[in-house]
Amino acid sequence: MDSIGKMFANNKVKVIGGDVAQGEWEYSMGTLWGAFEQIDLRHEVKKIEMQTEESVKKLPEAVAWGLAGSIFGPLGLLAGVVYGGRRKAICALIHLKDDRKFLALMDSKIYQELLAMSITKS
Repeated sequence: MDSIGKMFANNKVKVIGGDVAQGEWEYSMGTLWGAFEQIDLRHEVKKIEMQTEESVKKLPEAVAWGLAGSIFGPLGLLAGVVYGGRRKAICALIHLKDDRKFLALMDSKIYQELLAMSITKS
C-alpha cells in the first residue's frame, strides 16, 4: 500500500522562470533537487507569495480512484473517477535569502510547507 501512495505522491516543482534553472525539480524533505543544483529551502526561503491557485485533475490518480471505487460497483467507479485525483496547484513567487527569486508551480501541500518555512525563525 505504501508503494501506491508513493506512486501518486506529488513532489514535483516546476520552475517557470527566475534566478534558478527552469524545469522540473524534485521536492524532498525541505530541499529542491534540480539537475545540477540543490536548494535547502528550510534555511533559504525569505518570503513566498502566492500568484495563482487552481484545481487540477490528475488523470493517473483519477483512474486509480476509479478502479478502487469499482469495488463498490458502477456508482463507486463513477464516484472514483469524478472525485479522485483532484488537487490544488499553486503558482508562487519564492524569494531566497541570497536575493534570488523564482516563479514555481507546485502542489498545495508543498506550498504550505514552504510558507511555514518562510515564517519560521531560524
